[in-house]
Amino acid sequence: MRHVIIGNSFAGLFAVEAIRRTDEESEIYVISRERQHVYSRAMIHEMLSGVVKEPMVYLRDWDFYRNHRVHALLGREAQSLDIADQTLQLDGGETLEYDRLLIATGSRPFVPPIAGLEDIEYHTFTTFEEAKALKSASAGQKNAVVLGAGLIGLQCAEALRHLGLNVTVVEMADMILPQALDETAAEIVSRELDDEGIRLRMGNTIEQIHSLNRQPTSCVLKSGDSVPCDVLVIAVGVRSNTALAKNAGITVERGIVVNNRMETSAENVYAAGDCAQGPELTTGMTMTLPVIPVASSHGMIAGYNMAGSRRTYRGGLSLNALQFGKTQVVSYGFIKDEKDGEVLRVEDAKRSVYKKVIIKDNRVTGAVFVRDIDRAGIYRHLIEQKIDVTPFKHHLLTPHFGIACLPAEERARMFTTPQ
Repeated sequence: MRHVIIGNSFAGLFAVEAIRRTDEESEIYVISRERQHVYSRAMIHEMLSGVVKEPMVYLRDWDFYRNHRVHALLGREAQSLDIADQTLQLDGGETLEYDRLLIATGSRPFVPPIAGLEDIEYHTFTTFEEAKALKSASAGQKNAVVLGAGLIGLQCAEALRHLGLNVTVVEMADMILPQALDETAAEIVSRELDDEGIRLRMGNTIEQIHSLNRQPTSCVLKSGDSVPCDVLVIAVGVRSNTALAKNAGITVERGIVVNNRMETSAENVYAAGDCAQGPELTTGMTMTLPVIPVASSHGMIAGYNMAGSRRTYRGGLSLNALQFGKTQVVSYGFIKDEKDGEVLRVEDAKRSVYKKVIIKDNRVTGAVFVRDIDRAGIYRHLIEQKIDVTPFKHHLLTPHFGIACLPAEERARMFTTPQ
């Protein structure tokens, strides 16, 4: 049996480990366009800022591939897939056969059309090499502009500010982190970023880039303002890498469509991570959820099923655990979906503490916590297990809420190890 995995991030890593827990004999090939050992994209902003050294970004020891008997084809690209013959065509003309294939190709930055962008060297910020290139380009520079106030953009902005640059973040929406926060939480985090010296230009975008010798000099905004710019980062969002699957005739929508075993429409082909469109936990709909916990779960479920150990995925949940300056934020689920729901809120403006829980059909479907994140994991458990919170709803946002407030049978279930 030969397992082939395209992708070397969280989904691919967890798939390898799941396969080896079940199957110690079969071949495993990992193909990755990047040359790096398996690393955490969630830490590249800390590498950029210098908060962590490069070795800390790697997710596993250097002997990971050897210990798991993986043929790691790093710096290689799968160019086409033939699902009838069960073969991959690699760069250089090599053909690789598979018995089980996992497509874990992740996502790529979306770069919108901007006048003058084609005349400059700009940066995106999703990979190890992009982080290193940005750090090199920022040396000796004064002003940075980041287009996009999502997670990638803000983490990049904070790292650049840590390096001493004047940083302006431009965002078309009227709030930061629109996928992860509601308006109140966003306002608290915005104040923290402002205190760090990061300038936010909300409800705006870049319409023109001025440059000299392929280096940006200024950005003209929709508002008409001109912002000085020596370094430009585009971070407006990502798109799933689905071309390989789509060209092979596999069903693709926003991502590669998978069922609850991570199987695609093609026999013996699985998909996981940012490129996959799988079941969402609270709605039952299929959607892309480009967050690390989902990618990790996808990969693990795919790996077990590829190796013949049948596992079912219950569904993904949007999870965000963030920190900007001294402000920690945790959010779960759809935290702005308040229609037909009961909303519980607690806010302490003086301490910039904020908590919100959304309840639908007696179950928590979304929650956000700012600064006071102790025991936030309990709310994740309530969402994932779809627990009826009616008996203890009045305790949900009280200071003393904890495991002890849950029904006895639920406490017992939490601490019982599955056999």
